[in-house]
Amino acid sequence: MSSDSKPEMNGVTASPGAGAAAEEGPYTVDKAALRKRLTPLQYQVTQEKGTERAFTGRFNKHREPGLYRCLVCGQAIFSSATKYDSGSGWPSFYDVIDAKRVKLKSDLSHVGGNILLLIANPGMERTEVSCARCSAHLGHVFKDGPKPTGKRYCVNSESLQFERDDSIDVPDGPLEFFRGSCAGGSCSARAALRPTPPRPAGAGAAISRVVDKYNRLEGSASGPAAPPGTKGLPEKAITGQIQGGQVLNGRA
Repeated sequence: MSSDSKPEMNGVTASPGAGAAAEEGPYTVDKAALRKRLTPLQYQVTQEKGTERAFTGRFNKHREPGLYRCLVCGQAIFSSATKYDSGSGWPSFYDVIDAKRVKLKSDLSHVGGNILLLIANPGMERTEVSCARCSAHLGHVFKDGPKPTGKRYCVNSESLQFERDDSIDVPDGPLEFFRGSCAGGSCSARAALRPTPPRPAGAGAAISRVVDKYNRLEGSASGPAAPPGTKGLPEKAITGQIQGGQVLNGRA
């Protein structure tokens, strides 16, 4: 892509075939050049794994026929033929053009230090999706999409550029799927629509160990550790918080 193609570089609709040559061959990311070419939000999303606010992206309700390319290197990754409205607030696709064009990686960044929350809710583990050619962050993929894949690629508009192609279909009508929720930038299947998962084997012992360690740290400043239940963090309270799906540091 030439440096004077400003509309295409900023993710606005490009002319047909504008990005075709750009997706061929290796791509070297020049961070300094990207900072000049991309908007601050586009850079934050693609290079620092940020997330745009829900329902603000220009491609969330976008319904034109064509290809959705990686904003950084121009590789075609998604098609309008597999785009649908998931209700999450981000552009959603149930498949990629070619599985080799994306990289998938486990992502636990939204859990932070709340290991207990992950123990009680293993379904909170996310899978990050990035461009296989330039490693730009795109979004995440979940297992609550429509048939035939059952997948939902939840993607940031700020990581994409669009190329119109009238030969590509746009699905008519709504698709049946397990509607997901991405409130607060942390996508997961909507808790109200799924049964509470059983506590994994050994989770009780793990909770006890963490609570005991916490209580010992609490007591170290003034003397020996307090007996269980008399000082620090009560095991019953923390267990109740976890079972209720609450996060200890206040994040949803």
